[in-house]
Amino acid sequence: MTAAIFIAAASSLLSCSSNSTEPLFSPSSARSLDVHDVATSAAAATAQGVRRDGTAPGSNGGPTLTVAGNQAVLTGGTLSVTVRAAAPFTAIYVYIGGKTLGLSGEGPGGVGGYYEIRLPSAVTSETVLLAFPQAIPLSEFELLFAVADPGGVVGPYVGLSTTVIAVGTGDVQVTLSWDADSDVDLHVVDPSGEEIFYAHRRSASGGTLDLDSNAGCDIDHVRNENITWPVGRAPRGRYTVRVDYWDSCAAAQTNYTVRINNGDNPQIVTGSFTGTGDQGGSGSGRTVATFERQTGPTASTYRGPAVLGPATGVSKQGKTSPLPGKE
Repeated sequence: MTAAIFIAAASSLLSCSSNSTEPLFSPSSARSLDVHDVATSAAAATAQGVRRDGTAPGSNGGPTLTVAGNQAVLTGGTLSVTVRAAAPFTAIYVYIGGKTLGLSGEGPGGVGGYYEIRLPSAVTSETVLLAFPQAIPLSEFELLFAVADPGGVVGPYVGLSTTVIAVGTGDVQVTLSWDADSDVDLHVVDPSGEEIFYAHRRSASGGTLDLDSNAGCDIDHVRNENITWPVGRAPRGRYTVRVDYWDSCAAAQTNYTVRINNGDNPQIVTGSFTGTGDQGGSGSGRTVATFERQTGPTASTYRGPAVLGPATGVSKQGKTSPLPGKE
């Protein structure tokens, strides 16, 4: 069952948009960055992470672990990381490693602060969901994870390297991220009734699908999609968000996360798919959220032609969107 989670983000970081993945800070000036500037929140399914000052606890013989997650993140998007340990743990620590800033090692001192997630009971596997601001001040970074056993003994840190893809952000931004090499599609219907998806990528109201990953099982490993409206263009009214399992591409299961940036309280929705996929077009997919926008221009009723995807001869194969800035 789809679960909805609301995660607050820093409003000062949600007003910018960038079409470049160039870092905004040099290694020397970036040392004044805080972990909250890179990731606005970190949470598990049963516990919200807390941002702490200082240096994350050092390793002193606790459980060893493995981490798995996408190696591409979107500005304004999310990243789901699976943490598995050799022994039960009750706490997770996350910080940004020193190599992110060109330092000699992964020790602390590069980006200030860290996240601590305290779990209500001991587990050997947990999913950490990180959310990112609409302006990330680095083009790439490395996340370091460690866990602590019920006695507080911390294990070794393990890194996950990520590359930032700068996509459109704007007043309304809907992102989709998933964890397998399958083809998952994001659909958004705007207040006029016009649907934006892979076969109809731009609406009259200004909404645009600017990133389409793994189209037709042409696997690019990005596993993210993005639909956005420019600042001042998003019409007021009701929006509907759907997620379609176009093709499993032989994946046994796909877990996804949708983030809706519409004002000061982004909405995050998670879910999963199994099966082979439906190769769906217009109107396809699972409705995961609806939301209202109170400001913006008035949307005219959409009277254009229905776009049905493959049934109308619109093929996904070979139609992947170039990454922003990679045209």
